[in-house]
Amino acid sequence: MINYSPVRPLTPSSEDTLLADKFEQHRDFFSDVQVFGEYPKAIEAYIEKHGYRPDITDEDRVVLKEGTVDYVAFSYYQSTTVSSEKVSADELSDLEKAVAVNPTLERSDWGWEIDPVGLRLALNHLTDRYHLPLFIVENGLGAYDKVEDGKIHDPYRVDYLKKHISEMEKAVAIDGVDLMGYLPWGPIDLVSAGTGQMDKRYGFIYVNKNDQGVGDLSGTPKYSYYWYKKVIASNGTDLD
Repeated sequence: MINYSPVRPLTPSSEDTLLADKFEQHRDFFSDVQVFGEYPKAIEAYIEKHGYRPDITDEDRVVLKEGTVDYVAFSYYQSTTVSSEKVSADELSDLEKAVAVNPTLERSDWGWEIDPVGLRLALNHLTDRYHLPLFIVENGLGAYDKVEDGKIHDPYRVDYLKKHISEMEKAVAIDGVDLMGYLPWGPIDLVSAGTGQMDKRYGFIYVNKNDQGVGDLSGTPKYSYYWYKKVIASNGTDLD
């Protein structure tokens, strides 16, 4: 799988637009190799420009061509907005320098852009580029959850997932995307791979353990648990 995030320019300027194109080119060439069985010309040129000359034999290139995938699996959490204010497209070696705050989007407790329509964009971009079935294998919201009277009320997580599933359905019904399936991240709270925290919670089931290691690891279904159970039973038709 790949971690996919559609990239958009902060402004309509040609500099920001080119930067967005090069940013996505640099970050997402892995799936090009997986699908097409070869490295994009721009990436090979970039590698050579920076003094790296990997020893890729003719035999290696044959193996790549013969080992392509049948579908594209990806995770989606947020979109990415870039600005050429600090870095130009030709200087793009540190991708983080290009990232800008999109004033039109809300952000999570950890500063990630919340962009449901971005998932529809992602599905369309990947379909147009690869012409293969797609599989969303991760999608979810990391947030601080509070236990009140033994219960966890997380309507913000339900709202996040509801809007993303709705956009996913539009991509299938309106845009003709061939989508194999959808998996949220994740069923239970666990240590975040990104920050190493327990308090950054994604699950439908609350795990009683915090960043200080306090807790007995017991599990409690959250409000979102019962909502998503209904979503599964209705195959996504009941999102209320």
